[in-house]
Amino acid sequence: GKHSNICDERVQKLESIGFEWSPGSRMHDQSKWNAMFEELQSFKTEHGHCNVPTNSGKLGRWVATQRWHYLSLKGGKTFRMTDEWIQKLESVGFQWSLRGSNNDLW
Repeated sequence: GKHSNICDERVQKLESIGFEWSPGSRMHDQSKWNAMFEELQSFKTEHGHCNVPTNSGKLGRWVATQRWHYLSLKGGKTFRMTDEWIQKLESVGFQWSLRGSNNDLW
């Protein structure tokens, strides 16, 4: 009854000021992202570029996801992609679009 309504009001108030119910999840995302970024750096060291084929397992899927998030972000949608992540990717020569690339990604 009434107790439930008070709880719902509190939940809404907390969420309205940006309260995070599981703050560890953002840190988990950050550490997972950093681990994949390190894999990308290793790939670049070995191959001389960051154009990981999308069919090359976890790293390929991650790279494709980064491109999709970035393009969606540029299109006005909100995604969990930070400016820091964008800068890190660009610092290693990451290409957001592969149009005109000579690399065989298939």
